[in-house]
Amino acid sequence: MIYSTGWPEERSLNLFSVICDHYLIPYLSGENQPGLSLQTQDLYQLAQYLQEALHREKMLEQKLLALRQLVINTQEASESGWQALIDEDKLLSRLEMLENQLHIYTKNHSEDILRQELQALQEDKNKYETTSKESLRRVLQEKLEAVTKLSDLEQSLGNMKEECTHLKSMCESSQGELSQLAEKYQEQLKEIAELQEKLSEAEQNHNAELEKAKVEKAEISQKLEEMVLQETLLSAKIESLTADNDFTKEQLSAMKAKLESMKESNEDDQKMAELARLSLDSTTEVIDIIPLGPPKEDDVPENLEVKLKDLQKLIETYKSKLETSDVRLKESNDKVESLQKELEVAFTNSKEYLMKIANLEDKVKLSDYHMNEMMENALHNLKLQLKESAKQSNSSNDLIETMKDHILLMEKELTLHTPVNSVVNSTDSLDEVTNDIDSSILSSPPPSTSRSSLSNTTLVGSPPDLLNVTVVNGNKEDVNSVEQEADTTTVHENRKSSSKGNNNGVLNLDDDEDLKALLEEARQAQEKAEIELNKWKAELNDSESKHRLMSEEVTSLRSQLFDAQEFAKVKSDMVKDLQDQVKKAESFTQDVKQQILDLRDRIIEEQENARANQESVVRLHQQLDVERTKNKSLEKELEDAKMLLATSQQNAKQNHNETEHLKDKLKHLQEELDSEKNRRDSSRHGGLTAKSKEYQALKEECSNLRKRIQAIEAEMKMSRKENLHLSSEYNKLQESYKHLESLKVKLETSEVSWKGNLTDAQKDAHNIRQELEEAKQEVLQLRTTCEDKSQAINLLQKQITDMTSDFQALQNKSRMVSLVSSIPLLMLLFALLMAIYPTLEAVTSSLS
Repeated sequence: MIYSTGWPEERSLNLFSVICDHYLIPYLSGENQPGLSLQTQDLYQLAQYLQEALHREKMLEQKLLALRQLVINTQEASESGWQALIDEDKLLSRLEMLENQLHIYTKNHSEDILRQELQALQEDKNKYETTSKESLRRVLQEKLEAVTKLSDLEQSLGNMKEECTHLKSMCESSQGELSQLAEKYQEQLKEIAELQEKLSEAEQNHNAELEKAKVEKAEISQKLEEMVLQETLLSAKIESLTADNDFTKEQLSAMKAKLESMKESNEDDQKMAELARLSLDSTTEVIDIIPLGPPKEDDVPENLEVKLKDLQKLIETYKSKLETSDVRLKESNDKVESLQKELEVAFTNSKEYLMKIANLEDKVKLSDYHMNEMMENALHNLKLQLKESAKQSNSSNDLIETMKDHILLMEKELTLHTPVNSVVNSTDSLDEVTNDIDSSILSSPPPSTSRSSLSNTTLVGSPPDLLNVTVVNGNKEDVNSVEQEADTTTVHENRKSSSKGNNNGVLNLDDDEDLKALLEEARQAQEKAEIELNKWKAELNDSESKHRLMSEEVTSLRSQLFDAQEFAKVKSDMVKDLQDQVKKAESFTQDVKQQILDLRDRIIEEQENARANQESVVRLHQQLDVERTKNKSLEKELEDAKMLLATSQQNAKQNHNETEHLKDKLKHLQEELDSEKNRRDSSRHGGLTAKSKEYQALKEECSNLRKRIQAIEAEMKMSRKENLHLSSEYNKLQESYKHLESLKVKLETSEVSWKGNLTDAQKDAHNIRQELEEAKQEVLQLRTTCEDKSQAINLLQKQITDMTSDFQALQNKSRMVSLVSSIPLLMLLFALLMAIYPTLEAVTSSLS
């Protein structure tokens, strides 16, 4: 069973060891440099190693099958030997029974003896039955134990098979992973080789360009030096030519002047001779420029002009050459600059290629830092926005409270300034009318225009007593400082003064016509007052309707204010909820930050664990190498032990055959001894010596055979011990392999969990961003709603101001109406006084 369960694990271990020896361990130990790729020879050697490993595994399989067959054969032989021994024991016991029966039958016994023997036989039978029952019970118990052991062994066999299948699957998966890793490694090596080739090409190109640039630079420097020399030479030539040109110009000018003088003075030959001499002298001085013979008078200026033209052409050619040289210098400088720029670009590109990895790492760190800053800025902005929204809500609440106070004040003013309608119904008594007039005047003092109009209307055709009343009423400016009792006293005093005035008026008024005229005027004034009263009544009705409308508007405004208050409460609750959400988001972000820090710590720990695991893997590889060497030595020892087992089994078989042969000999000798017992008397002395010698020789052979059997059994025990030791070491190797697999699984699970935690953290960050965006949108909505509400509050304030202005206008109109309504009453009083006047006069006359 050990061999059957251990075979796939041994195969996987062998494959794993071969791959680790020839592929992974050199890679981990750094034999394969990152810039080198696997060659075809290495791959071919690897394939050969794999084929050799498979061939070895096949040979080991065949050897294991042979060992299994040998073990089965030995088990069958041992079982057959034991069965033969049992059969021999049974036959011997039966022979003894038959001999005893024959011995009993041969004897002639009496009935008592037979009965005794029968009783003894029955007792023996009972004993044998009890012993047989006990033996049967024992056999049954052993059978049950064997069955339970078989079931346990079958279960263990099934478990081992499952483990074998699992190990096979794990081995296949590990082989697949190893193949994938090998492919990836080859791809990476190819990429590295390509990159190295590209780098080498780039370096070669760079070196070639540098060399070209150096060569071109040297050539350009040489050309520059040559051009500088040429420039210096040309500048010297140009200077000399310019000097010559100036000199020739001066000579030409002198010659022209001389020619003109010669043309003017043709009469004098002496002067011509002198001029010719002078021209000859000048030509001798200008031999370098004009190398000609003695010039004639007509040819001299033409030769000079030709020379000048030639000189100008030379100067122009030299100038063009200088310009071309300057252009070439500029081009060479441009080339040098472009090459320097290309060199700088190449250096910068190389530096950029070198710094890209560091930049990527810095970008990752910066992205983390920016993420943290963004989160903190977003939280800070949310806090500021919430503070601003709280301030706006507080300001809106303050405005609402001020509006409430203003509306309450308006309501109080409305309740205080309700129009007095009891004035119309108070025409019965003069005291009530006067009290109403005084109260109306005290409550709301009329404007100056109304006072002036009233004074003007009352002064028209009024007697002196009424004039006094109007003057008293018109001179009341500080109405709020005078009480009602003082008003009543003033009214009574006015009445007394009016009665005194009437008494005085009796003496002044003599005719009834004046009274009639006054009555007509009073009637006309009354009609006018009635017309004005009707007008003022219509205006009062309009004002009442307007007042009702205004009250309805005020109620609607109250409802709107109530709705606005409720909405403000809802928004304040929303702001509180948002603050709670922001606090939760802050706490959540802090938790996320802590989780990120924990994840970083875990990642660092896992990296350290991975490094430790790599180190442990390297150590385990070393241990595996050591164990492989031990395993190889143990395999050799196993092969030797197997050979010893085979030889010992052959020797055991030979010894068994020899023992059987010796047993047959012993039986034959015993028969011969039994047959020769009868011949003791005749041939006692001679036969005993020969037989005793043979018997002693046989005893020695039996002792030797027993010793050999004991030695073989000891060797078998030693081989069994070695097999047990090998199986224990194999189990240890299996346990170490399982431990390695568990470590691998743990590493994979840790990587998966780390990736899962990273994905969860990214999802949480994304959710937090979404929540922050939603909070920003809600804050913007709150701002818009607050702005709308502030605009609505401003509109309400404007409407309230308009309503207050309208209400003040209505108050002024009601005051005017009350004052105008008092005018006809005064006229009626005046008419009544005029009607009562004759009666009073008669009464006074009668009394006098």
